[in-house]
Amino acid sequence: MIERLFWSLPVTLGAEGGHGGGILELLGIDFNILIIQMAGFLLLLWVMTRYFWNPIQATLEARRADINATYDKIEADRRAMEQLRADYEQRLAQIEAEARERIQQAVGEAQQLREQIIADARRQADEIIARAREQAELEREKLTTELQEHVATLALRATEHLLRETLDEQRHRRLVQEFIQQAEVR
Repeated sequence: MIERLFWSLPVTLGAEGGHGGGILELLGIDFNILIIQMAGFLLLLWVMTRYFWNPIQATLEARRADINATYDKIEADRRAMEQLRADYEQRLAQIEAEARERIQQAVGEAQQLREQIIADARRQADEIIARAREQAELEREKLTTELQEHVATLALRATEHLLRETLDEQRHRRLVQEFIQQAEVR
């Protein structure tokens, strides 16, 4: 059936009965050449599709898959890099927090040491002051005792002198003067 339609096409497009002016004749187209060209074109299309288009399309598809894989790998690497950066920033923040904590701890220890040193210095100063007061009190008591002994000795001497000599007004003044001079010398 297709064969009959194919061979009857020149009659329809050409002149009826083989002569006269058909559309193809008016256009200057030979129907046999047209059919050969169409068959050649279809054959060329089939060869191109089978041997060139499909391999090229396969190559393009492989290239597209390779490019997509590369983009996926780049994206995965970018995400991994972002994760590493976030981890690094977190570790850095943690290290900074630990450093601040250690500094605060060192400051606290230094403050405690300072307070301990001040407390020890005050205690030592209080001990030194207490010993100095005790020594001063002992020295005062010693001087008081010595002064009392000296006054008693002077009083005994003065009494001894008085008992040996009779006192008149002039003699009494001289003894007081001597006593004052002796008291000033010591």
